[in-house]
Amino acid sequence: MKRNLIAKCIALCLFIMLGYASSLLAQRTPDIDQNIIEKIKEAKSKLQKGLDTWKPEFLKNARDIFLNLLVKEKGGNAYFFYYVALCDYRLATYYFTSNNMKEVERFTGEGQKYLEKAMEADPSFGEPYALYATLLGYEIALHRERAMALGAKSYEYLAKAFEKNPDNPRINLLKGTSILFTPEVYGGGADNALEFLEKSVSLFEKENIKNSLKPSWGREEAYTFLGMAYAQKKEYDKATGFFKKALEINPNFGMAAIELDKIEKNMQKK
Repeated sequence: MKRNLIAKCIALCLFIMLGYASSLLAQRTPDIDQNIIEKIKEAKSKLQKGLDTWKPEFLKNARDIFLNLLVKEKGGNAYFFYYVALCDYRLATYYFTSNNMKEVERFTGEGQKYLEKAMEADPSFGEPYALYATLLGYEIALHRERAMALGAKSYEYLAKAFEKNPDNPRINLLKGTSILFTPEVYGGGADNALEFLEKSVSLFEKENIKNSLKPSWGREEAYTFLGMAYAQKKEYDKATGFFKKALEINPNFGMAAIELDKIEKNMQKK
């Protein structure tokens, strides 16, 4: 009787351990062919070059590579959906700064569709929710008459992103930049953005992404937007320090170089 009880306990423990192991295996990123890994690296490099130089042809090249990878991936990999949408987000931003609202609308809509696919493929992946919320911000700029409904929806998706991955540096970065460029009357502005931008910088310093499939962008952006927040507060010494830090991380990052140049020229005039 006692032996049977012990045997049952051992069997139960083994069952629990096997179940736990299976759960961990299910959460692992699936193995990917080395040729695909190289293509991911190539696309990430082009996407970064497009951001550094602010040239849309590199962003579009990156998007094409990710789309081709997505077509070849029969299972609908959440990361590939996400990366196409990330390219769309960059392109929407580029065309927004160029005042080409037709293209902003196009890439905002495309990006939302791919992010919906990413969320469906992996509901535990928080970054697509945050990026979706950011694209809703562009939609508000395009359709002011729907600002209240879209604003509530954006807030909802950001909340979901934080529920899933509260310590993700890119989610905190997107939240911080959104607040930074929101009017103070609606809860935005530099003071309110600092909490999230500073947390983002802190989280980036701890992040160590070794899997090429996973997102790794944003560290120099976090320092740059943190510098912009302090520049808005007229704390120029702090702002300068953060812009220089961004350029230490990535000497080719044009946004940080431009913002640093603005401050240095203003200081020379005084």
